[in-house]
Amino acid sequence: MSNCVSVVLGQNAWSVTYTTQSICTLKGSTVELTCSYTYPSGTVSTTFWFTKNYAEGNPVSLSDDPDYKGRVTYHRDKKNGHNLTITDLRESDSATYKFRFITDQTGGKYTGDPGVTLSVTDLLVKVTPYSRMSTWKT
Repeated sequence: MSNCVSVVLGQNAWSVTYTTQSICTLKGSTVELTCSYTYPSGTVSTTFWFTKNYAEGNPVSLSDDPDYKGRVTYHRDKKNGHNLTITDLRESDSATYKFRFITDQTGGKYTGDPGVTLSVTDLLVKVTPYSRMSTWKT
């Protein structure tokens, strides 16, 4: 007779998993950041992405940030996935983006670290023509 031990992984786990941790893209383009999240119990009441903390360390949703007005879209699916789309990217959008969710349980707030680092560049490729001078002796 053997002893069996049953382990339920992640039963009490809070986590956010980002699809990628670093993105480099061009000014004026569109980017999509994706994550999935887990939590032990309760119902998720609020989900959002942020880059800044305001009063008393409270993060502010990008949808409420005037710097992103009209350029962000959230999409939440039923399987605890969440996407952020930012359009018309600016170099000032270069930042670390983190996802936060809040449940209806006491103390049920969680921010996923380390987040996604976005680098927006105004890429300028300078091409210098190569000239080759040949000297022929006759």
